[in-house]
Amino acid sequence: MASITSTTGASGLAIDSIVTGLMTLEQQPITQVKKQVTSYNTKLTAYGTLKSGLSTFQAAVDKLATAAKFTSQSAKLSDSSSLAATADGTAASGSYSIAVTQLATSQKLATSAYASATDIIGTGTLNISFGTYTASPASFTANADKDALSITIDSTNNTLSGIRDAINAKNASVSASIVNDGTGNRLVITSKDTGAVNSLKIDVTDTDGNSTDGTGLSALAYDPLSTVGAGKNMTQLVGAQNALLTVDGLSISKPSNTLNDVIQGVTLNLKSITSVNTTLEIATDTEAIQASVQNFVDAYNKLNSSLRDLTKFVEGGSTSNGPLLGDSTTRDIMVKLKSMLARPSTTATTFRTLSDIGVKSGENGVLTLDTAKLTTALNTNLNDVAKLFAPSATTSDPQVTYVSSSGKTQSGTYAINVSQLGSASQDAAGSINGVTALGSGASLIGGADNAAQGLKVSINGSATGSRGTVTFSKGLAGELSSLIGGWLDTEGSLTVKTEGIQTSIKALNKKSTDLSAKLPAIEARYRAQYARLDALLSSMQSTSSFLSQQISALNNS
Repeated sequence: MASITSTTGASGLAIDSIVTGLMTLEQQPITQVKKQVTSYNTKLTAYGTLKSGLSTFQAAVDKLATAAKFTSQSAKLSDSSSLAATADGTAASGSYSIAVTQLATSQKLATSAYASATDIIGTGTLNISFGTYTASPASFTANADKDALSITIDSTNNTLSGIRDAINAKNASVSASIVNDGTGNRLVITSKDTGAVNSLKIDVTDTDGNSTDGTGLSALAYDPLSTVGAGKNMTQLVGAQNALLTVDGLSISKPSNTLNDVIQGVTLNLKSITSVNTTLEIATDTEAIQASVQNFVDAYNKLNSSLRDLTKFVEGGSTSNGPLLGDSTTRDIMVKLKSMLARPSTTATTFRTLSDIGVKSGENGVLTLDTAKLTTALNTNLNDVAKLFAPSATTSDPQVTYVSSSGKTQSGTYAINVSQLGSASQDAAGSINGVTALGSGASLIGGADNAAQGLKVSINGSATGSRGTVTFSKGLAGELSSLIGGWLDTEGSLTVKTEGIQTSIKALNKKSTDLSAKLPAIEARYRAQYARLDALLSSMQSTSSFLSQQISALNNS
């Protein structure tokens, strides 16, 4: 629209000053709306800070929310250059003496040298089988776990490189490559798997009529029981052999250098032959548990500090007050977190609370960790510490055993009733928490849509009917994670709160835009009104002057 020219009226009326004052009043609702938007944006940022702090704390909590965390074991070696070891939590703690005298290898065979990778070798069929070669008495026993590999070589792939590609195209337990050793190009065939049981035997059906003489495709024949020129025409570069080692003096032979069935719960990776015996120490990894508890304490303190800043009170009306001061959602979060940290375990016996293991709450709710007290707890009753944090259960019937739970299982005490015992030919039947349970062998699993959903118990003994109760606890970490997850969920209180604020900001911004759009018309109306008033005043001033002149003239006459 056309701009409005600032004027002072002919009557002397200060139109600009008056209109400016009126427009300042008209803009006050917009100013208030913008203040509201700023306030809402501050709260939105504060909620973002709160959600981030809760997410960080939840990540620390989740590291303690599984029983496996408390069965983690360390596997320390006196010589980590020769072998590596990991323990899965089920290994027996103790010391083992290990000596490696031979590594497992895979067999490699090479042809004689050819001038070029494009040299034509011959046509026919390659049949590659796997098995164990024994020198005395000489024999080759096929590997029953591996099928022989048949490869057709014709005019499209009868070169050195063509045969290589044909072997690799099978994507089987053998690979081929071409190596130039300085005298020429050799086709190298390698068993992908180590161990004596994976030795190679290559039979050839050569279209030239002689499948063992070493000319044509029979140059690739390799029968370990034959001789050169009569079916054993490739050269062995590396023999197939097992890994040989001793564990506590017991001799062991394995086809692989990765061994997970020598010491129960331990995986050994052999790297090289040992010059002296290597000592392996298996122990509960209490250092990792302590680190996780310390991380839990640190993450909570960071969240607690953030919550205190967001809700701090300085003085009434002060801009230094926390942006979430008096906010009911934030206050509810603070109260529930504090209550949860003080809650005792329903399944632990000796160490039932955080303070029992050295985690104490001090001034302003700041947590501190007494590492010596935690170490004592871990060494005295590790199971109790695990029950404090992670899911666990106790049963009133000694022949009913807790097996596992699901993410939907809630803490509580549930009645168990057995109507049919499980066996090799039938599943157990019954109920948990009064709801029909799912039978699985000798176990019952809590049914859907109830607090015991996913709770699995093993039923032993011969009694049916009531089998007592199972008391299940998600553990402090499990409860905290669920609580935080609920707040952060897409339908959680924090999400609902922030979405409500965003909706309000959107509405206020629209209101501000609508009000601003009306201002030019309002200003134009004011100016038109005062222009008319100015014209009226000017006319009245002219009339007054005329009358004054007439009166003066009459008086002079």
